[in-house]
Amino acid sequence: MSVTLRCAACGAEVEFEKLSPTMEKTCPGCQVKVRYRECDKQMAIPVSMSLPEEFTHVDLSSVADKSSLLVGRYKKTTEESDASNSVDLMLTKALKSLAHSIGHLDERLTRYEQGEAAASAEEEGEAGEETEAGGSDPDSGKRVKVVVNEGKGAGENGEIVHLEPEEKEKSSADGRANPVAARVLVRREAAKAAQEFWREKRGEEDWDERAGPANRLVGFSWLMANYPKGTILVTSVLLAALVAVSILWMEGLVSSRRAGNELTLAEPQVTPLSQLMADDPEAAMAETVARAYLNATSANAALPFVWGSDSIEEKFERYFRPLSQPGSYELSLKDRVMGEGGKPQFLYRVGVSGEKARSLLVLSEGVMPKVFWEFFEEVGDLSWPAFFSKRPESPVEMRVWLYPVEQYVVGYDKEKWQSYLLHDYAEKHKILAYAPRDLGDDWQISAALRDEPVNFNRHKAVMALLKLTYRSEFQTGEESGLVAEINDVHATSWLPLQD
Repeated sequence: MSVTLRCAACGAEVEFEKLSPTMEKTCPGCQVKVRYRECDKQMAIPVSMSLPEEFTHVDLSSVADKSSLLVGRYKKTTEESDASNSVDLMLTKALKSLAHSIGHLDERLTRYEQGEAAASAEEEGEAGEETEAGGSDPDSGKRVKVVVNEGKGAGENGEIVHLEPEEKEKSSADGRANPVAARVLVRREAAKAAQEFWREKRGEEDWDERAGPANRLVGFSWLMANYPKGTILVTSVLLAALVAVSILWMEGLVSSRRAGNELTLAEPQVTPLSQLMADDPEAAMAETVARAYLNATSANAALPFVWGSDSIEEKFERYFRPLSQPGSYELSLKDRVMGEGGKPQFLYRVGVSGEKARSLLVLSEGVMPKVFWEFFEEVGDLSWPAFFSKRPESPVEMRVWLYPVEQYVVGYDKEKWQSYLLHDYAEKHKILAYAPRDLGDDWQISAALRDEPVNFNRHKAVMALLKLTYRSEFQTGEESGLVAEINDVHATSWLPLQD
C-alpha cells in the first residue's frame, strides 16, 4: 500500500510504496531525492538534510575570537565614564571651552578690525578733503583717535583705541590677529587657570617642592642638614655615656654574683630539727622517733620505734595500720611533762588531712624515747573494730572514753546499775555499758569526771582502762551500738600500769 508524504524542501507530494528509512524517491517538484524519517508520517526529508550519526566537533576558540571582535566593536568602555568624574578631565574640558571661547573672540575681533579699517579709510578721505579746503595738519596722520562704541568688542570703558599706522604695522602687517600669538595667549591663560584651580583645591603646600613626604627631612636627617657639627658632637657624647654606663652595670652585676656565691657557700643551711637538736636534744630525739614511726608503712618498719615492743609484738603486727597519707601530716608538740624517775614524756598532736586529729605519746625506754602505740591506736586486748567483730563474752581489756547517761535496756534496772556510754576518740564506735552500783567500781570514774574531764562536742568524758564483756545490741533513734557490762575499772588513764 503506497503512502503519500510531502517534500520538506518544496512541499510537493511524493509517493512511497512502503514506509522504510532506506527507500529513496525523487521529488517531482524539486528533483531532490527524499526519504521517510521514522515517526514522521507527514514530511519526507531530502537525503542531503539527513541528520548525521555523530556530530562533528567545532573549534570554539575561533568562534570566541570572532565574537570578542564583534563585541569589541560595539562595547562602550567604562574608562570614559570613570575619567569623566576625575578632576583632570573636568579641568581639560574647562580649558578646551576657554580655548574655544578665546578663538571665537579672536575671530570676532578680526572681523571687527577689518570693518573699522574700512571706516577709517573713508574718514581719512573726508579729512583730506577738509584739509585741502581749510589747510593741512602735519600731525593729523600720527594722531590717535578714540571712538566711543557702546556695542560689542569695546574695551573696559566702552572705547576703541586706534593705533598709529607704524604701530599697527608692527603688530600686524595686514591688520589681522596673529594666530600664533593667540595660541600662546590661550596656553598662558589655561596655565594660569589651572594653577589657580590647583591652589584652591589642594593648597599652597602642593606647590612647594620641599613639602612632599618623599623630600621632607625629619628627625636626625633634618638635624644633620641644618646643624651637622652640633649633631655629631652630641651623638658622640651620648654614645660614650652609654658605653660607660654599660661597663659599670656589668661590673656591678658580676661582683654581686660573686658575693652571693661566697655567702651561699660560707653560710650553712639551718633546719628547724637541727636547731632543736642544738637547743634541746631530748625534744629533738623524741620528735625524730615520732616522725620515724609515722612515716613507716609496715609493722616491721615501725616496730623498732614502739614502746614495749617485746611484750606486744604479736598484737602490734595484728592491729597496726599505717597512716592514710604517710609523710603528709602535721606534727606539733602539745605538752611535755616529767614522768617517774625524772624521765620526760612528750605529747604530740598529729593532724592528717580529712581525719580527726589524734594524740601521740612518746615515753622513755632505756636511753631512747619510743612511741606508746596502744595510746595512739586506742588498743587494749582488742582494738575497737575487733571488739565489734568478735563480740567477746569473756572480759577483755579496752581503752575507752566514757561518760554517764540515763539510758537503760531490758535486764538492767536503774536502781542496781549505772549506765555509761563508751566510745573511741573519733566517736565512730559506741558501746552502752553498765556497772553494778553495789560493787563500787564506778567511784573512780565519778572522781575522774569531777576532777579532769575532757570536753567533746556535746559532753565531757574521761579516759578509762576497763574490763568489758559483750551482752547484746541497742538501737535508740539514730544511735546504735553494742551493750556490755563493766567487770572492772583498772584506771582512769591510758598510761601503762606500774608493777
